[in-house]
Amino acid sequence: MRHAILAAVLGATVLAGCGGDDTAQQNPKTTATAPSAPAPTSTIRITDFVFDPSPAAVRAGRPIAVTNGDSAPHTLTDQPASGEPAFDTGTVRGRQKGSFTAPRPGTYKIVCELHPFMKGELEVVSY
Repeated sequence: MRHAILAAVLGATVLAGCGGDDTAQQNPKTTATAPSAPAPTSTIRITDFVFDPSPAAVRAGRPIAVTNGDSAPHTLTDQPASGEPAFDTGTVRGRQKGSFTAPRPGTYKIVCELHPFMKGELEVVSY
């Protein structure tokens, strides 16, 4: 009888060890990774009164094209806490293109001066 109980306990222990969750070993892609920064772009689009992409990553000192896909005019303007904007496209008429030169590296809040509810963010990175 002792041997039967010992065998049952041993069998239960072995089965309990087999029931573990080994999905991480079967599917190594399920491990969490840090989100990557967006790749720098040379074009920002305005569509349906939204800056796309936002946040946008651009390279310092490079010309950045701004394509207005709306029929309404827009601007893409730096919105500093104080002082003069570091960049501004001026008014880009509907279905037209404008541009600006990316300033020194940093994070900038952007706004359309004609439609102040249009806001976004620009991340300027080094070369």
